[in-house]
Amino acid sequence: MPTGIKVRDAMVASVITAKPMQTALEASKIMKKENVGSVIICEGTKPIGIVTREDIVNKITAEDKQASKIYLKDIMSKNLVTCPPDCDISEAARLMSKHKYERIPVVFLGKLIGVISAREVAKVCPAALEVMTEHLRIEEPLQITEEANSGDCELCGNYSEDLHNINDRWVCDSCSEEAEEL
Repeated sequence: MPTGIKVRDAMVASVITAKPMQTALEASKIMKKENVGSVIICEGTKPIGIVTREDIVNKITAEDKQASKIYLKDIMSKNLVTCPPDCDISEAARLMSKHKYERIPVVFLGKLIGVISAREVAKVCPAALEVMTEHLRIEEPLQITEEANSGDCELCGNYSEDLHNINDRWVCDSCSEEAEEL
């Protein structure tokens, strides 16, 4: 249900960005200095990915890799979910909820102009948070029942008795990490 509040009215315009060839160590230092949970990876003004604190923990620290030797292009989430500045705040909340993101970039004519997070949504429109929580309440049981399935992996094509739905793809255990990066 539209609120009449546009994303441009709630977004944070000063977005912390990084380049694809910067290292995870550099991104960690930027996030710490700026007190943010993510950096948007840009080529020029075009956003091409995002790296979060969770990415650094899960893809580097937990795997005992050296952050100073890992480039952001290798760990960033590439398929960005974005919204335009004239998007209604409830639609942005629905997108965040659907994709289980805490924040999404705001893009106008291919250029990064801001970021909207659940925090900003909560500040300007608490009712939109209801959209997010209702969406999660409705979808969680579906994800549990769809968690395991048998058939051919959509990435490698091999048959598996235990497929997992990751980023809308049914994949085997061997391909699950690759599917998370898509």
